[in-house]
Amino acid sequence: MINIITIGFVTILVKGIGFYKEMEIGSHFGLSEIVDTFLIALLIPGFINTVFMSSFQNVFIPNYIAETRTTTTIASFLSACIIITFGLGILLMLISYFCTDIFLESVFKNHNLQYYQLIRSQFYIILPCVIFWSFSSLFSGILETKGFFGYSAISAVFTSIVILVCLFFLKNQMSYSLLAIGTLVGSIIELIYILLVSFYKKTVQIAKPNFKSFNIQMVYKQLPSKIGSGFLTGSTGFVNQFFAAQLAIGSIASFNYGMKIPAFLATILVLSIGNVVLPYFSTLVQENRAKAYRVLYQTLAITFVVSLFIAGILFLCSDAIISFLFERGNFTAQNTLVVSHIQKIVLIYIPFYIASIIIIKFLTSINKNSYMFYASVINFILSVTLNYFLAKKFAIYGLAIATTLVYSINFIVLFLCVRHQHKKESVQ
Repeated sequence: MINIITIGFVTILVKGIGFYKEMEIGSHFGLSEIVDTFLIALLIPGFINTVFMSSFQNVFIPNYIAETRTTTTIASFLSACIIITFGLGILLMLISYFCTDIFLESVFKNHNLQYYQLIRSQFYIILPCVIFWSFSSLFSGILETKGFFGYSAISAVFTSIVILVCLFFLKNQMSYSLLAIGTLVGSIIELIYILLVSFYKKTVQIAKPNFKSFNIQMVYKQLPSKIGSGFLTGSTGFVNQFFAAQLAIGSIASFNYGMKIPAFLATILVLSIGNVVLPYFSTLVQENRAKAYRVLYQTLAITFVVSLFIAGILFLCSDAIISFLFERGNFTAQNTLVVSHIQKIVLIYIPFYIASIIIIKFLTSINKNSYMFYASVINFILSVTLNYFLAKKFAIYGLAIATTLVYSINFIVLFLCVRHQHKKESVQ
């Protein structure tokens, strides 16, 4: 509980600064082409990080804990994981670099040359962030397994601070690439900070890599399912961006701003609870598997009720919140109305999303990532189908409705999966 409170406090601080950053971006650029193209440029590196690199880090944590309990070669295990992280990151960066033009022309059609050039110039700046994010996530995960949650939780603040500095002091010098450069510099500073803390806390041990240990083999076996589920789940963002891009200029930015507060709430709860429960469940399942299931159900019930209550309050105050946070400069009253409606719709999925993340962390801790893959297949099919039909009928609001339905159904599917696994183990 102390760790949850600690991370919650730090996350509120970090996300509060991040929210202030978004307010300044809205004030400087409004719902403009610059914001749209930046979000598209960020989409591919963010997708790589979320799907491939984060999938590896999530599989890494339970097996890292298992390695510390079963062998004395943890340094060899960690060294192997560092090499895998670097190699996978470089490979994915090269693939995305050479496929960018094809991706833009096939997914985001019918825009002028300047629009595509804005995306490309920002994409090339952001792409190296994949490596920095990957290593930050890996070493942050090790810190969390050792109980140093606060140190890793605060690291994300650096990117927000750098972007704010760029907005205040360098806007005239690099207006079109300002957000991309701020993201790159922030990711570098974040990695430097995590490395300094890791070496200070002596959580990094290097030795001759061992690619054949039992737990590294388990990483290999679980990674395809985790990547597969991450790919299909992460593609929800692609689907949303694709359909938003078919609508009027500014639709991508509108949807992004409408997701800000729900994402803020979700991030606080996910980082406060999710980052603690993965190491906790990974340890508990090694000691008492039956107790782990009981704790899971209790955590789901409490989290669902708390997040539902908070989301309900935000729903009732949606118009006032958006107006207070964003309505100034180029962000108009009409923008506030559109974004507020989107926000009200997506706030509904918050309890389901948070509960889904907890189930995912649990399934990862017991190395049952195949369930997430099947759930993600359903997610992807629903996302494409619902976005297609609802965007036609309700435009940008249809995308918000589709997102809410997808996350809600995803929770039901994952809960049925974990119940099935529990019953299966109970009869063995």
